[in-house]
Amino acid sequence: MPYIYYPSCKFTAFSPESSAEISKILEERYGFTIAGCCRPGHKKLTAADTAVTVCNTCAAICSEDSPAAGISLWEILDQDDCFPLPDCGGEEMTLQDCWRAYDRPKLQDAVRSLLRKMNVTIIEQEENREKTRFCGASLYMPLVEENGLYAPHRFIENAQGFFIPHTKEEQQTLMEEHCAKIHTDKVVCYCVPCTKGIRMGGKQGIHLLDLILGRK
Repeated sequence: MPYIYYPSCKFTAFSPESSAEISKILEERYGFTIAGCCRPGHKKLTAADTAVTVCNTCAAICSEDSPAAGISLWEILDQDDCFPLPDCGGEEMTLQDCWRAYDRPKLQDAVRSLLRKMNVTIIEQEENREKTRFCGASLYMPLVEENGLYAPHRFIENAQGFFIPHTKEEQQTLMEEHCAKIHTDKVVCYCVPCTKGIRMGGKQGIHLLDLILGRK
């Protein structure tokens, strides 16, 4: 069963060193094929393939518009008991769940397992897991047309009240209001828009992959 990794255009732009490093690890350690952008690339997937994703939008597109199986990068790394992880010394960090993955409990469990393995004291939010309605300012911008085309279940049918344009000032206020409810400075996210939104709101947003690879 071929494993195809989609590095995420957004994550690659956000953290190019981590993106390059994890692609090399997945290719050399596990023998995965490293793909490019999911939007044209997912059309080539077959029922024999497994799409591996770091981006929740890529995951939605591959799952809704291809016959391939899917798994998150976090599940892959969590299953590898020998994968080298940093020790965060028991530091308290709030975990920010992402709306784009609100119904993916295996992903959410793997994220928490990895944080525990890294000796992070996880601070849960009241609106976590399936209750989360956060994805940074991205939910207050127009929907990317291709996202709705390729993953209408996620981005149209189950997105009522989202993707309604707000001004930059309104987005800023919403992010600050969200972060005011968070009591740690460091907030771990597994989504680029979430990370950017947390930083916009005044907290130290850390992408989980950067944390795993020692770039916190």
